[in-house]
Amino acid sequence: MTEREGEIRSWLKSVLTKENLDDFSVKILGNSEKGDGYIGDIVFVRLTGATTSSVKEYNLVLKCGKRSETLREKAPVRQAFTNEIYMYNTVFPVFTEFQRKHGIENPFDSVPKCYGKLITENMEIIVFDNLKDIGFTLWNKKKPLTRKHINMVMQEYGKFHAVSFAMQDQQPEKFEELSRGLQDVFKMFMNAGDTEAIFTRAFDEVHDLLKDDLDDNALLKWKNFRKQINFLLNDMCEEPDIKKVIIHGDCWNNNFMYKHAVDNEILPIKVAMLDWQISKYSSPICDLSYFLFACISKEDIEELDEILRLYHKSLTSHLSKMGADSSTLYPLNTFLEDWKKYCRFGVAMSSMLFKICATDSDEVIDIAHAAENGGDFGEAFSYDVKDKTSFKNKALHIVKYVTENNLI
Repeated sequence: MTEREGEIRSWLKSVLTKENLDDFSVKILGNSEKGDGYIGDIVFVRLTGATTSSVKEYNLVLKCGKRSETLREKAPVRQAFTNEIYMYNTVFPVFTEFQRKHGIENPFDSVPKCYGKLITENMEIIVFDNLKDIGFTLWNKKKPLTRKHINMVMQEYGKFHAVSFAMQDQQPEKFEELSRGLQDVFKMFMNAGDTEAIFTRAFDEVHDLLKDDLDDNALLKWKNFRKQINFLLNDMCEEPDIKKVIIHGDCWNNNFMYKHAVDNEILPIKVAMLDWQISKYSSPICDLSYFLFACISKEDIEELDEILRLYHKSLTSHLSKMGADSSTLYPLNTFLEDWKKYCRFGVAMSSMLFKICATDSDEVIDIAHAAENGGDFGEAFSYDVKDKTSFKNKALHIVKYVTENNLI
């Protein structure tokens, strides 16, 4: 057994106590690619263990916080991991039980199985099922999602957000306590170093990339929108009268895995939502706008109103099954008004994602390495992407749509 395998075995021995394994062996199958995790790393492991009556095999994913002390001083690594642990240990079990008590046959459960966590002085480890082993795959980040993928995610968000609305209506004190346990890790990231500069640089890159493809009016709107970045990312959804739910928070391509039909490799039959580190209590529009503007195609964005109504139909249906009424908790007209007010958040987030989705793994800077060499957190995003065509293909139809429809 290598030293690394021994270390991982000791972690798993602590985490998997409920599995009642008498003994087990560990084999490391691989690690995440460079750029897959900015503040954490992924390790893929096969564990073979014996109980009193049988031999069990587990294919696991270990999500581990980066150990760099310098990075931890500059970025909220521990807070991000403890926030995700809170979602799996506390929020999801409460949501599951709430739906079970209402007899929901098809509940929101679109998250990987979590076996547990381990927190040490300079490390956080969360252990999950390896979804790849049961047929889930990532979608190519350079390609927009198909309409069926978009619809599936929007319907799942409708179910997920509905639980918050129903709990606020039926168990307000319990829900308030639940939501209060979440940290605003996103705001912590925004306050870490010169993170705002990452977004302003992204806006400028998009402007320069598209200056020959957009008219002067659209370019002026984009430039003026850039000036709102601090408000959009820090304060926009803070007003007390905004309809709020517990949100996913990080809704770009690589935080969704899909299981596809056996006879059709692009027909999704199940989605799993990953990475709940920046979940918080905020407007559901944050999830929807971030996801849509980061992932939607040129063709499907023209059907955006229909897609939004599909989300609200899913929300309404799930609320009804839990004995709640969307016409009072989140009416369609209020939802569509909120979309027009707050979808700018997703535009701002996607301004950075256009580039990330066009990036090849050999272009990504390791932020822990950059931090240890005296660099700022933002240096991880300051490279020049080689695949300008993919970059432009991700950005152009989104910027055109939001400027032409006065959404920014």
